[in-house]
Amino acid sequence: MKTSPRDRWHGPDGGGGSNHQTARMGEMHHSQDAGDTPSFLSGGGAMGALMRAHDWSATPLGNAARWPRELKALVGVVLSSRQPMYIVWGPERTLLYNDDFAYILARKHPAALGMPILEAWSEIRDVLLPLIERAYAGEPVHIEDLALSLERRGYPEETHFSLSYTPVRDETGAVAGFFCLCTEITGQVMAEQRLAAETARQRRLFEQAPGFIAILSGPEHVFEFANHAYRRLSGDRELVGRTALEIFPEATGQAFLEWLDQVYASGERVVAHDVPVRLHRSAGAMTEVRFLNFIYEPVTDRAGRVTGIFVQGHDVTETHQAQAALAASNARYTSVLAAMSEGFIILDQDFRITEINAEGLRLDGRPAREILGRSHWEVFPAVVGTPVEAAYRRAMSERVPVELEHRYGDEAGGQELWLALRIYPVPGGVAAFYRDICDRKRAEAAQAEALRRAEESLRQAQKMEAVGQLTGGIAHDFNNLLTGIIGALDLMQTRISQGRMETVGRYANAAMDSARRAAALTHRLLAFSRRQPLDPKPVDANELVGSMEDLLRRTLGPLHALEIVRADGLWTTRCDPNQLETAILNLAINARDAMPDGGRLTIETANALVDGASAASLGITPGQYVAVSVADTGTGMPPDVIAHVFEPFFTTKPEGQGTGLGLPMVYGFARQSEGHLKIESEIGRGTTIRIYLPRHHGAAAEEVPDTTLAAVPRAGAGETVLIVEDEPVIRDLIIEVLQDLGYRTLAAVDGPAGLRILRSQQGRIDLLITDVGLPGINGRDLADEAREARPDLKVLFITGYAETAPLASGFLKPGMELVTKPFAVEALAARIRSIIEGI
Repeated sequence: MKTSPRDRWHGPDGGGGSNHQTARMGEMHHSQDAGDTPSFLSGGGAMGALMRAHDWSATPLGNAARWPRELKALVGVVLSSRQPMYIVWGPERTLLYNDDFAYILARKHPAALGMPILEAWSEIRDVLLPLIERAYAGEPVHIEDLALSLERRGYPEETHFSLSYTPVRDETGAVAGFFCLCTEITGQVMAEQRLAAETARQRRLFEQAPGFIAILSGPEHVFEFANHAYRRLSGDRELVGRTALEIFPEATGQAFLEWLDQVYASGERVVAHDVPVRLHRSAGAMTEVRFLNFIYEPVTDRAGRVTGIFVQGHDVTETHQAQAALAASNARYTSVLAAMSEGFIILDQDFRITEINAEGLRLDGRPAREILGRSHWEVFPAVVGTPVEAAYRRAMSERVPVELEHRYGDEAGGQELWLALRIYPVPGGVAAFYRDICDRKRAEAAQAEALRRAEESLRQAQKMEAVGQLTGGIAHDFNNLLTGIIGALDLMQTRISQGRMETVGRYANAAMDSARRAAALTHRLLAFSRRQPLDPKPVDANELVGSMEDLLRRTLGPLHALEIVRADGLWTTRCDPNQLETAILNLAINARDAMPDGGRLTIETANALVDGASAASLGITPGQYVAVSVADTGTGMPPDVIAHVFEPFFTTKPEGQGTGLGLPMVYGFARQSEGHLKIESEIGRGTTIRIYLPRHHGAAAEEVPDTTLAAVPRAGAGETVLIVEDEPVIRDLIIEVLQDLGYRTLAAVDGPAGLRILRSQQGRIDLLITDVGLPGINGRDLADEAREARPDLKVLFITGYAETAPLASGFLKPGMELVTKPFAVEALAARIRSIIEGI
């Protein structure tokens, strides 16, 4: 790096402060007056001025006028030089220097003037001291590149110098000091290091390249570099430093050496493909033929002169041999393909049809001239956007075989062609074999139709058998219930006609009990079909199970022990408590029937945390659940029975003793409640059925005591209720109950009639009671129409079949409620009062 000339020196930090400092120092009064300045200190730029102003008497050198003549001569030479120079003099090794060396000192200047050199350069003292000792010993020192870490600008920096120490002797012959010619070469060294690093990086990349690479220099083509692939091609010969002719004498006459001479002379590259070369790849081996793709690229200097050649290429012998083998095989298989019973077609990489055999032409029905050379999508436009196009493109892009069957239909001509295709990647494109499978497809279609008819017949037979089982079981149950109802009513009529009223209440209670049991059976059927709306409430399963204990013990009988295990800290769940009771009772009865000789029934509650994997297997959302399990010690069930127990009408009980609806009803209740049912069973060891119900964050609902009609609050003054019901008995019953309670009533037999009343009636209507299933307009649409005219109208739906209201959720808007048939008149009256009052 060239140093700045002294006429550009402006002080230690590049500023303009040195002139001011020189003037200040010139004003100082020393024993060396300005008028007495020695001639050797005249001139010398800024450093000359500093030296003249310096108080040398305060240094080991003393008054400058009395310096030794050798020192004076050296100072004169240094100050008049334009090269970085400095002098180290005397036992104290005092430092003197010129403007150009001041630039190297940077911020150490001007304090370094007159200072011992090892103090000025204290950070490199250990490096300089041996060199200085050698110079003071009279030994000249010369170093081309001295690496130093200097702190001349307030921070460490890597620097490089070329310097020479020349010892200087006094008149006695003793070494009094030395003179140093110093050049900073930091920039040059850094550039060379970067160049060397970049060269090394490039050569590492070249070494890792899959192709062969070499760099040749000079007209003799001397190898400077060859990567592993090139060395392997040459048979691992020693290449670097030797000429191409020395390495490959066998290449003479094969044009490779001649092409090198041509490139070096002309400066124009040579590119070659699939060129054969005969090489001896090892000592004493026979000549081996390799096929190469390569390029000879001239390397030039800044003046544009060719200085060498860059060689890069690939050994394509295997590819060449494969292509040759393929070309040879083409002739062999062409005749074979012509005689094939399968169609055959070849597409190039642009999906142009390059070959089609005779069978392919027969299947297509067009001559070869209309097919060859055209795009597959032009020839067969009907396959664009179909699985056939996707198969061809996948085989082409992923280079994998693809098989499929496809129907080619001619809708206009009413013809159909089924083909089985096998598509394979081949060099330069894909090939496809295809054959006509119409006969097979027709046979498969006929077989599938026959199977469908057989299955339909089987399903119909199963359906009729299931209906028979259902009707038999249900008819048996309903006959029993109707007998109780009709018998009680007959006795009531008889006793009333006899005037014996004391037993009428007992017979009425018996009829009501049978009617409730009939309602429960209907409720059970609707829950099984998932058309019965549930009435979910927060439920404490521990309390519910505990309240059933007496009922369960009477149901199980004396042969069966009952154990109830209630978990501490059980979470609250949300479900229909009546349905949960029915589900537990159904499971208990099934468990009793599975223990004909007696056994133990255990009902247990627990908190359950269902993770992702378990939730996926159960078909529910991961989270927290309340589990209610019913376990018996009965006969157990085999896997084939477990697989069907939740299917409608499936039962293992003797004919006439079960409908097969118990477990499906429990399963339907669990799924409607956003939970699940899990069954575990082992032959001879019993069965456990566990109901999972989602956790509810809140307290359980309190039990509401039964209310008699007399206890229901009466209507307020003028309160009016519109009843829309197409069943006269139910309509009249509701009207009579409401009138007994003091309500003003309006009635309609269908939806349109109810809508006319709502629109024409100018007075108040506090509540609309409507059946959901009405002729003309259904109850839900009627309520929406009514609210357009009366936005604040409250609505109570009554229904015995509410498919559109699962869990009474989504179907109901604010101000709407639902009650299901059959219902007690007391419960209906209480619900009407609570709706009107907004409780």
